[in-house]
Amino acid sequence: MVSDAALRKLEAIISDAAARAVDWTARRNDLVVDEKSAGQFASNADVDIEARLRRDLSAAFEETHILGEELGGSLQAGATGWAIDPIDGTSNFLLGLPLWGISVGYLEDGVSVMGAIALPELGLLLSAATGTGLRVNGAAHTGAARPGTVKIIALGENDFEPGPETDARAQSFREQGFAVVRYRCAVFSLASAALGRLGGYVERGCGLWDIAAAEIICREAGMRVDVGQLAPGRYAIDARWA
Repeated sequence: MVSDAALRKLEAIISDAAARAVDWTARRNDLVVDEKSAGQFASNADVDIEARLRRDLSAAFEETHILGEELGGSLQAGATGWAIDPIDGTSNFLLGLPLWGISVGYLEDGVSVMGAIALPELGLLLSAATGTGLRVNGAAHTGAARPGTVKIIALGENDFEPGPETDARAQSFREQGFAVVRYRCAVFSLASAALGRLGGYVERGCGLWDIAAAEIICREAGMRVDVGQLAPGRYAIDARWA
């Protein structure tokens, strides 16, 4: 079982990364942007934050196997190590929208057992390890967990699943009485669901770094979470309140 001390170390590391990311938002003229693929962006801020996270995780923990969205690495199915997304929702970040986040998840034998998500511009840090329950800003979450009568679900879309399939899924949820939103940030959407602000989040074709932290966070919040690998490096997540 992951210790409370380990979780607190992770919270401190991601808090530092969040502060560094906010500093970047004040220096937008210094951002250098690369379009990795159609509609998928990375910036020097993404690389800087990931490098800082890698350095701090390696210094604080014995396990140094790290997979990051920007700087690579390897974490095969069933492996033990870290999966990092330094800025998920980079498009939102670049446009000045606050709907982006930082995600650091730790897996043991392929199972998500500890994770932290920071939403820096919203002042939120969600964290959890197996058996801890959801923590918000370093303390046990005592707010309302399950969403109320308003039914809203978030969907992700990416270059793996064709748009018509995602649109068909959205229509299916509408027929079940849900309003459907797409924030273009899995980390923000999954954190919002864990807080009870959404009924859930569904995406097919995301990266392990998008969901490694959110999986344990949503489970510890009390959600039903299904994760599966669709292809090398591509995963599906279905996290919902029952």
